[in-house]
Amino acid sequence: MNERWRDAVRAVHGVESKYKRLVKAIAADIESATLASGARLPPQREVAADLAISVQTVTNAYKELERQGLIRCEVGRGSFVAARVTETMSKYMLDTAEREVIDFSIARIVHTPEHDAMWRKVCATLATVEDQPWIRAFRPIAGFDHHRQAGAAWLATLGMPVNPETLLVTNGAAHGIFLALASFVGPGDTVLCESLTDHGVIGSANVLGFTLKGLEIDEYGIRPEHFEEMCDSERVSALVCTPTLNNPTVALMPDSRRRSIARIAERYGVYVIEDDVYGALPAKTQTPISSLIPELSFYCTSMTKSVLTGLRIGYLTMPRRLALRAESVLRVSSWMATSPMAEVATRWIMDGTAQHLVQVQRERLGTRQAMVREVLGRYLLGSHPQALSAWLKVPDYWQADRVTRELRNRDIAVTSPDPFLVRGAERPNAVRLCVGAEVTDHTFKTALETIGEVFEQYPHVHDFS
Repeated sequence: MNERWRDAVRAVHGVESKYKRLVKAIAADIESATLASGARLPPQREVAADLAISVQTVTNAYKELERQGLIRCEVGRGSFVAARVTETMSKYMLDTAEREVIDFSIARIVHTPEHDAMWRKVCATLATVEDQPWIRAFRPIAGFDHHRQAGAAWLATLGMPVNPETLLVTNGAAHGIFLALASFVGPGDTVLCESLTDHGVIGSANVLGFTLKGLEIDEYGIRPEHFEEMCDSERVSALVCTPTLNNPTVALMPDSRRRSIARIAERYGVYVIEDDVYGALPAKTQTPISSLIPELSFYCTSMTKSVLTGLRIGYLTMPRRLALRAESVLRVSSWMATSPMAEVATRWIMDGTAQHLVQVQRERLGTRQAMVREVLGRYLLGSHPQALSAWLKVPDYWQADRVTRELRNRDIAVTSPDPFLVRGAERPNAVRLCVGAEVTDHTFKTALETIGEVFEQYPHVHDFS
């Protein structure tokens, strides 16, 4: 047994708690990598006997470590050091570009020369402006009035009418979702989401300490029946969902189901945090769940996944009663969104450039998605002509992680389901393929054909990679 654990418990005096000292000692070993990711912790009874403390004290310590996201406790298997999201992402998605690799692992738009031209044009325009308050500003925290008004105009095109006074300008959608969660969710609260969800939501659970539980999904997204069952049996604080082109399944929730979700949330008083980062991409405007229950909903979208990858400006709407709280969290997390980028987004929204680039994107995505259907159609579990990715079923004789490694050996990067998997959810044998790889269409199609060839082959009997 670790001597530091013994010393920590022996050093307890006064009203100090033994379990808290044990938590600190184990956490220090995890932070210093003395206990590596995936390492199995000693059984609780063994720790209790060795440290001469009660089993309940050890149980409380392990529960607190799990709440903090430092360990995971699995019934029948034991307790293990949890891999941090930031440490594991590079296994699934390339953090840096590799020249030889065709990168299907990152969800991004298909970049075109027109994007470059529009960026150069707006930069040239800004260079001629005499008075530029956005380069000197450090308030208002919520964003300049004209930036918020432009954001409201953009949300109106997505079917989400909003008063600019209840809108915050954020540094992208991920920032907005975190602000929404941090505004009212705390340690011990239960938050629901799709059983396969964006890895940022899983990371937020680790940071904020709430319990994240996955809901059953089908090809149309969350099953309302399971949502209602969970609300009826547990005290649920919030639902985080992506009803339009869910990441990674590409599910598009129909209008009738969105209305069912809204009714259930309203009946049980559950807040809905709606991630609509892909909302501008489908040619047909969808009905945001948030538009149906505005006083129970946070709605978030951004420019990144539809207009320009580097334009990390998002818009978050919130219930009026939580507006001041959300703005306070924005203040302490980033003070305010980056004003020069918000100015670019505002100009593009108001002069039509943003909508034009969305249309360019729809056309390019349509071309790429048609290639995916042509070459890999038999493996498609989820796809859409204007989606940034496709969800592919892996043949039964392969496992997702093995086929991912095999493709990586061939300089093709795709993503296994692991970073999207909520704890306790069934792991699908599937991979996500993002279509925005910065390659020519010819290279893109050749890489798809390579994926098809690998899928058709049986794996090696021995896999030591």
